[in-house]
Amino acid sequence: MAQDLFTPDGFFNPSTTGFTIINSYSTKGRLNNTRSVPPDIIFPVSPLATLTLGDLNIHHPTADPLRTFKEDEIATSSPYFDRATELGFTLLNVPGVFTRFSMSLIGRPGVIDLAFACPLLAPYFTEWTDPLPSTGSDHIPILLRLEAPLFRAPPPTPNWALRDWPTLESSLKATCISPVPPIATTLSMDIWFRSNPDRSTAVLAHHTPVQRVTFRSKPWWTDLLSQLRRAYNSALRSSKTDRFDAALLASARAARTAYFKAIKKAKRDHWSAFLATATPQTVWTAKKFAVGRPPPRFPELPGATTPPELNKALLDHFFTGDTVRTPNSILLPFTDCPVLAADEIGRALARASPSSAPGPDMTPKRVWKRVHRVAPHLIQDLLAPLVADGSHPPALKMANGIVLNKPGKPSYDSPSSFRVIVLL
Repeated sequence: MAQDLFTPDGFFNPSTTGFTIINSYSTKGRLNNTRSVPPDIIFPVSPLATLTLGDLNIHHPTADPLRTFKEDEIATSSPYFDRATELGFTLLNVPGVFTRFSMSLIGRPGVIDLAFACPLLAPYFTEWTDPLPSTGSDHIPILLRLEAPLFRAPPPTPNWALRDWPTLESSLKATCISPVPPIATTLSMDIWFRSNPDRSTAVLAHHTPVQRVTFRSKPWWTDLLSQLRRAYNSALRSSKTDRFDAALLASARAARTAYFKAIKKAKRDHWSAFLATATPQTVWTAKKFAVGRPPPRFPELPGATTPPELNKALLDHFFTGDTVRTPNSILLPFTDCPVLAADEIGRALARASPSSAPGPDMTPKRVWKRVHRVAPHLIQDLLAPLVADGSHPPALKMANGIVLNKPGKPSYDSPSSFRVIVLL
């Protein structure tokens, strides 16, 4: 069932005023590892803001990272999540929150009620919760909240400075990687690898509070500025009650002058303190603040002027031909391959910059360094089977690529004229 709604002109897309909600109920199909509603129906190609939700009856590690999955469950759910990833849909569910509780004693809880938002709708999503009481059904009611991004605060981010390390360390030591499949194939290793990395990230997120940075959060802001701001607003309101009172007008002007002078002084003091305590690691940050950010530039290739054309040109140039995939091929271990040691992983993490930008899991490198010191078995047990069997799971190939151009016109004849930064 698809419901089209009307929104204010230009609310989601300047060229359209439509908003589509697709509610699906998918059951077991006629063939094995299929469902009654195919992925192209649930995730259509549409210029409208689209919200896809419903009981899809599929299980996937993205929605339930702590569950152990079977091969047929991954084979059934992968086409849906691959289609969603291809079209840019974002999963809105909170990972690991069960949406169905079986009425029988033998059934186990599961996450089968899913919600996805297209790229036009994703910026308006703010919250996915289950605060409502049960309605007597085996499915729990879900509350989705959408707000205009201009009138809401930025999304919360993990506050790693306030994480509970004593409790977190004991939880990390108790967290274990699931056993490797007895018969290592390309498909079984991919399923095993997909279901394990989120075990440690879920533990980190559970013991780390979140913070919401407001629009007025500035590193140079002080309590004195808050007091001067309140005094200025109070004097300004008093002056508007009687615009012919010279004393009130003079008081408002004096409060305004004192407030803005204090802001300039606070900025100068913060900049001076930042330069006085600069280190070799922060000197580049100081240079970036002094020079300013360069204007955004979009790279160009011959015959490609739009992002879809650029994406197609890069794929056709670097990835020619179709790759033959044999998911059921058995991987034979390398007998002469040395075992991946924990100290080797520690040396690799030591070279990572603690101030580098985190990946999609929002976990910086300095946190992973401490996680490895506390529980070295997590990363070792996850990567050692891949090295021993020579396996490269397709999950490692799913990354976000950002193309940055250098000065000069990029061309195929000059590969160094542009760079591709891959964020895993």
